[in-house]
Amino acid sequence: MSRLDYNQISDDAPLVLASRVSPLARIQAEEVQARLAAVPATIATFSTRGDEVLDRPLAAIGGKGLFVKYLEQMMGEGKADAAVHSGKDMEAELASGTEIAAILPRADRRDALVGAYDSLDALPQAAVIGTASVRRAALLRLRRPDVTPKLLRGSVNSRLQALKDGHYDAIILAMAGLNRLGITEDVHPIEQDVMLPSSAQGAIIVQARSVLDITASDISGAGNHRRQAVLAAIHGINDAITASEVMAERAFLAHLDGSCRAPIAASATRSGDAMTFCGQICSPDGTKHFADEVVIAASDAIDAATDMAARLLDKAGGRSFLMYEDDA
Repeated sequence: MSRLDYNQISDDAPLVLASRVSPLARIQAEEVQARLAAVPATIATFSTRGDEVLDRPLAAIGGKGLFVKYLEQMMGEGKADAAVHSGKDMEAELASGTEIAAILPRADRRDALVGAYDSLDALPQAAVIGTASVRRAALLRLRRPDVTPKLLRGSVNSRLQALKDGHYDAIILAMAGLNRLGITEDVHPIEQDVMLPSSAQGAIIVQARSVLDITASDISGAGNHRRQAVLAAIHGINDAITASEVMAERAFLAHLDGSCRAPIAASATRSGDAMTFCGQICSPDGTKHFADEVVIAASDAIDAATDMAARLLDKAGGRSFLMYEDDA
């Protein structure tokens, strides 16, 4: 890439990264900023509806996509060049005129049980477990039908406070987020064979405006030149191994029309030119599930993930398997 590409990004006109306002989101945006060390970049934080409405499940107010869609809107309005997301918050469909520009090296993708009990099997009968994830709730019911998942939303610190205040016997969070926040007390990783993670869990994804998205204000081409410079800079921090894993997981999610309202889990692990892909779908009440695992060439991973999603749906009897009764 020539220096000319970077001339559209300068100290006076830095690359603007959109981020949610939470401490964890800010840490993730700062990691992207640090990796863009040679490129002037600044972080703009925004509060999304998903951050503000905490007394209802995400599915009831629009899904996890709420976190992403507002940042996409900020890009569309020209208030940001790119947006930084937790991979697990991204639904399958991106806003028109945007693309995944980079995926950072993956952190720990596992879930974690936080509290006095060191495993799901160690939980007492009828334990109350805090989570906002329908996937975690369904897989928890599958493993321990006697326990009660209870809605818990908000920042990581507010969730930990709710646990300390005795509102829950334990809570389930993502290991990656806990590690990024430096939280280690009473954190017990849940292995993937017990609770398969969400697609892209542990990965930080950078979404940017595509160079083909030319609006009326960009007739001169200046705006498109900036997009080219932004994409060139962000492409430079992409981790190819993580990207190949995450794109396979997102292909699985896309075929299932996955959102936060559907209990869908996927994990791809690349080793050299091979990929191990695990996929699982579960009924929302946790009474039934279908899972599969394949080892394929990494170059075939997206097709294999899509094929697996189709097979699992066929075994389950169709998409209605993933829906709550009031969705059908």
